Amino acid sequence: MKLHRLVLTNYRGVTHREIEFPDHGVVVVSGANEIGKSSMIEALDLLLEAKDRSGKKEVKQVKPTHADVGAEVTAEISTGPYRFMYRKRFHKRAETQLTVLAPVREQLSGDEAHERVLALLAETVDTGLWQAQRVLQAGSTAPVDLSGSDALARALDVAAGEAVALSGDEPLLVERIDAEYLRYFTATGRATGEWAAVTKRLAAADAEVARCAAAVAEVDEAVRRHAELSAEVSGLAAEREQAQAALADARKAADAVAALTRQLKEADIVAEAARATQIASAAALTERRRLRAELEERAATITQLEAALATAAEEAETAGDVHEAAEDAVEQAQTAVHDHAARVDAARAALDRLSDRDEADRLTARLAKIDTAVRELDRVTTELTAITLDDAAMRAIEAAAVAVERAAGQAELASARIELVAATDLDIRVDDAGVALQPGVEWSVNSTARTEIDLPGVLTVRVVPGAPAAQTAARLDDAQQVLAAALGGAGVSTVEAARVLDSRRRELLADRDRLRATLDALTGDDRLEDLRVRLAQLNDGQPAEAGLFDMAGPADITTARDELSAAVAAHRQATTDCETSRKVLAAAARKLAEKNNRLSATREKLTATQAELTVCSGRLEAARVAVADDDVAIKAQADDDHARAAAAKADSLRAELSATPPHSVQATLDEAVRRAEQLARRHDVAVEALREIAAQLKVYGTQGRKGQLDDAETEREHAHAEYLRVHRRARAAETLRSVMARHRDATRQRYADPFRLEVQRLGRLVFGEDFEVDVDSDLNICTRTLSGRTVPYDSLSGGAKEQLAIVARLAGAHMVAKEDSVPVIIDDALGFTDPDRLTKMGAVFDAVGGDGQVIVLTCSPERYAGVQGAHHIALTA
Repeated sequence: MKLHRLVLTNYRGVTHREIEFPDHGVVVVSGANEIGKSSMIEALDLLLEAKDRSGKKEVKQVKPTHADVGAEVTAEISTGPYRFMYRKRFHKRAETQLTVLAPVREQLSGDEAHERVLALLAETVDTGLWQAQRVLQAGSTAPVDLSGSDALARALDVAAGEAVALSGDEPLLVERIDAEYLRYFTATGRATGEWAAVTKRLAAADAEVARCAAAVAEVDEAVRRHAELSAEVSGLAAEREQAQAALADARKAADAVAALTRQLKEADIVAEAARATQIASAAALTERRRLRAELEERAATITQLEAALATAAEEAETAGDVHEAAEDAVEQAQTAVHDHAARVDAARAALDRLSDRDEADRLTARLAKIDTAVRELDRVTTELTAITLDDAAMRAIEAAAVAVERAAGQAELASARIELVAATDLDIRVDDAGVALQPGVEWSVNSTARTEIDLPGVLTVRVVPGAPAAQTAARLDDAQQVLAAALGGAGVSTVEAARVLDSRRRELLADRDRLRATLDALTGDDRLEDLRVRLAQLNDGQPAEAGLFDMAGPADITTARDELSAAVAAHRQATTDCETSRKVLAAAARKLAEKNNRLSATREKLTATQAELTVCSGRLEAARVAVADDDVAIKAQADDDHARAAAAKADSLRAELSATPPHSVQATLDEAVRRAEQLARRHDVAVEALREIAAQLKVYGTQGRKGQLDDAETEREHAHAEYLRVHRRARAAETLRSVMARHRDATRQRYADPFRLEVQRLGRLVFGEDFEVDVDSDLNICTRTLSGRTVPYDSLSGGAKEQLAIVARLAGAHMVAKEDSVPVIIDDALGFTDPDRLTKMGAVFDAVGGDGQVIVLTCSPERYAGVQGAHHIALTA
């Protein structure tokens, strides 16, 4: 199958486009995004598959939105022995027209034409290969699926040397094996049918045997449990009687310990009271001694504070003198700062005057350059205005010139060629022109119109060309008129003059852009009027006479900057000295405040201590009036003796209680109570469980569980025998099917080897001589080996996947027979490929491009610059 011509009219956003494709080789169709490259593939599919009145979503989506017309698709295709023109208009005024050009001319329309095309394609085109030989934008990295291509299968049969005559029984045998296999297994290998039934029967019989055995074991367990519980009830009754006797003894011992504990508590209360009295007497004696010691301590402290007060007064006076000296230093530093600040202001003013003068000089030069550029731009603009030729007119002229050349070529091919050779010198007339023939010299002319050759007095020859030549001549005249109109509209007489004028126009446009860029660079973000105003302001601020600069300060800007730097440095140093003086003054002020605070604190502390001494003396005198110092000591001694006697009695009772520890007695009682209660509960639980087991055994006796177990075991034996019988047949069918599948896969793998070798041959042009691939029986690339490293296909980068997908399609296209070939369509692929591999991919296209059609659709034609023999078609809006 080959695509010779494709015409789209009112298709989506395409008003009209016609493309003619070479019969073989690589065709690169380039154009901007959304110009309709991918729509060409879509339009061809709709033409071949959808009816003109179809209501499918795909057909509705291609209706143009800019006009109320129907979308039209026309294609000229050859496939097998047939070549036909096929056109459809969808949506509005739908129609289908088919013209079969060879081998026998036919003309059909409507559904009859649609069905005829489908029949031709079904007869001559491998549709699986046609769909597989496409690399679309959305799936450029997806692996190609060539397993459904009958054409490639035939080519692989021939390449593998396996195209032998079969007996005819092979498919029937495989079908019978599969049918036998499907009696026992599903297509995915799960059990089904008779095999699933016997498996379920055996599993059900096993479950029933297990259930019945568990029921019988449940009866045996109940009998054993009844015996155990009977023995347990008897033993627990005896243990409960022994626990009641031990509980009575423990309660008697606990009563004795409780009486002794009460006596000890009473003795402890008496001892605690005596101890409290003893502590109070000792505290009174300690307080009397503390008051005497505190009085002596206060007197010593007053003596120390009086000495410290004298020292603090002397230090405060010294700090005041230092503070006055610091204040004088700060006043002198501030005066120096003001003097240096005035010097800095004078130096800065002088520097500003010099800077303004320099800026005025620079601005004057800048404005001069701007004025020059403006004058030059005005000149270029004036010359451009006089040229009426523009880009659209030039494109029209070039297109008309190409049309004239194409029409002239077609006219020359279709015209009659007149060749005359005279034996002697001879004068003839061709139409109205005289021609002199010389002996043996050929004279020839191409004629697209009626031509009359007159040999006066001898004969007249009229050459009348056929209709095609007249038509090509008419087309040539029309093309020449279109060219003349385009030249006249541009104001030129010839195409060369138009090209010279267009070149001059482009030079002027470039000069205009350059001058505008120069103006933009010179003006920047400023306006020309603002620059002139600024220059006037700078000139107004300068002295009228240049000599006045010397009177106002330094003569040059360097000296002014040095003067300003020196003034700033001196001012900075004076400021630093002033700050240092202020810090010294602040430190002196803090020191003076500190000394004054210390003097005040010492004076206040002395006053407070004297007051505390007076208070302490009064408290001691008042205490001695109430009780003398000797009486306090005697009472403390008596209270201490009474406390010791009470503590001795409590210790005696505690030792007696320790001989019979109350905790041990209480623990024995608690344990006896707990054991008695536990044995009572256990006895009650055992009696209840024994009652329940007896009731269960009565029920079990009526169920016949042993007979049910015997029946279940008999059923399991029958199910197991049936299972073994069916198992042997099912496994035999499975083994036979797996052996046949293994041999079939081996045969398919032999078919895949020629395809793998072709992929490796083309792939080595891109990846190098160490490139290898592994191809499965479905012709899918599984792994790629490069530099001894094998990587699964799914783990490759996007670029490598994209390159392998294209190589595999080109390998398939190269292997199929010439009559089975279909166009390879690549839509905007190789976007993930680096420049080096793009060049190498060009070699792959060159290697297979001469055998069939390879149509590349791209918005980046530079990707395919490495394809040497490519035919380029550029699409425009």
